[in-house]
Amino acid sequence: MMRLVVMLGAGFLTMVLLAPIGRVLPSWLPLPSIPVLVTLYLALGIRGSHSAGAACASGIGYVTDLLAGAPKGTYILSLLIVYFTVRGLSSRLYVQGRLSQIGVSFAASLYCSALAVSVHMALPPRGSWSSLGLAPAEAAMTAALAAPYFYFLWRLDRRVARDASAEGVFR
Repeated sequence: MMRLVVMLGAGFLTMVLLAPIGRVLPSWLPLPSIPVLVTLYLALGIRGSHSAGAACASGIGYVTDLLAGAPKGTYILSLLIVYFTVRGLSSRLYVQGRLSQIGVSFAASLYCSALAVSVHMALPPRGSWSSLGLAPAEAAMTAALAAPYFYFLWRLDRRVARDASAEGVFR
């Protein structure tokens, strides 16, 4: 449980620290999707209870809903679907190398963006499909940050959980 609290705290802290950087960047360059990276780490890097990982993904989704100003439940549902999809495919995904981490992060970020816009279209007040235009740029930024952020989470995980393996998935 402590492990999931630390992952939730690391994701929240990173989102808060990246917020001022978003003001400096040009408007066509979005910030990386930190919630997707934390959800991927939970789905691929931590073995154990599905419900504990899903609870942490829900917590990250709730915080993302609050920070993004989206209707409550948009990112909760999107990150839960991403978590269970990636967790279901975890035996088939090879994420040992940096290039595969970048590819999986890019695909998961695109998938989460499409899910979030679809859910936002179904909830009042309705959004628009035009926000999907930023999804490839956001996915590229997420993929660029994936390998160092996974390494950061792995190091943090090793400090908190004694049962974390020395040869982690995201080393």
